[in-house]
Amino acid sequence: MDPDFASAHEADTSSIPHPDGAAEQKHGTGPDANAFVLVIRAHNDASRIALTVLAARRLPQVRAVLVLESGSTDSTRRVALDSGATLLADEADLAGYTPLPLLCIRPSREGGATHALDEVLPLVDPVVSGAADMALGWCVPEGRGRAAERLERRGLARAGLAVPGLLTGEYCLTSAAFAATWPPAVGTGELVGRAADLLRAGLRVTPVRLEPPRLRRPMGLRERREVARALRGRRSVTGGSA
Repeated sequence: MDPDFASAHEADTSSIPHPDGAAEQKHGTGPDANAFVLVIRAHNDASRIALTVLAARRLPQVRAVLVLESGSTDSTRRVALDSGATLLADEADLAGYTPLPLLCIRPSREGGATHALDEVLPLVDPVVSGAADMALGWCVPEGRGRAAERLERRGLARAGLAVPGLLTGEYCLTSAAFAATWPPAVGTGELVGRAADLLRAGLRVTPVRLEPPRLRRPMGLRERREVARALRGRRSVTGGSA
């Protein structure tokens, strides 16, 4: 493994717990009742990653700040490490940080990082309270949205979840939901694939409106294909066909 990457929680896909053996998320009133792990998905985000990491480290309920980096060609890895984040090369490494819920975001692309993090914290509440297994961020688009975004919305509707707007790409899920939807779909299809799997299994997925509307990365034909493959090829966590 690249020496820049953390090794304390290395894991391969065989270490991902099976849904039947995943630890139950405990909901209490102690100091860790609202704790979660923040996962920042980054790619060529050297100019944004430091502010996001530093803002996250100031949040008392955040137990770890992880940067899941996907082959950046700039200094994203170095800046993330210098800012105090733990750098992961593989999504399987996230298994080492359960049973806490995972809040997955991308570096802030507009405005202040602290303000941007405050805007996504409503995703954590239904998960840590036990009201949902997964919470999806959505916003009201200024236009019709891109083809991949419209396909995400239609796919979730077919799986049983009506999302009033377009997904922002940010979500929170329990450790059991993470394990149950392993391995994830590829690329942009990862989010909608996880949500569709959980819905088909009868688990609780809650859409949460985020304000103000949040910008996602550009999404073109490749991203639409990834979403389509995730919706067409995923298997439900109960083992049935998609």
